[in-house]
Amino acid sequence: MIDLSTLIKEDIMPKKELTKYLSGIYRITKGSINQKISGLNIRATQSDILIFINDHPGLTQKKIAMANCVDPSLLARDLALLENNGWIVRQSDDKDRRVRKVALSPTGQKLVIKLKAISQEWWSNFTKLHPEIDLVTFTALTEQIYKTLNKRDEN
Repeated sequence: MIDLSTLIKEDIMPKKELTKYLSGIYRITKGSINQKISGLNIRATQSDILIFINDHPGLTQKKIAMANCVDPSLLARDLALLENNGWIVRQSDDKDRRVRKVALSPTGQKLVIKLKAISQEWWSNFTKLHPEIDLVTFTALTEQIYKTLNKRDEN
């Protein structure tokens, strides 16, 4: 496997191009998925947050923001919208009443099932149309970059 940490540290990676492509992939996929979920009254970024909360219930807003590399104030706005729509609930922690943990409501759980199905269908269609692209390898490499960058940012 390619040692991406060495490539990044030694400034060998064409970071400008990589960033352009990664951000482009993100924007294009989110735009396309937004079209698919438009009837559900939710945007792709908010759906990502809901799916994350589903997969990691009981985290605080701060931990959700850190794990998703998003600004806490922007996350607060999205969480308020999700809460107003009845998709999430915020509960005080049993040990520290000042801490509020975020979880899905039953309505949010049903929505996540739909959102995951739409996302899986989108990626399934993409891979059928583009069998030349090995998404398993691409995902593994981007995960390695992500983890490497997170480690570097922590130091």
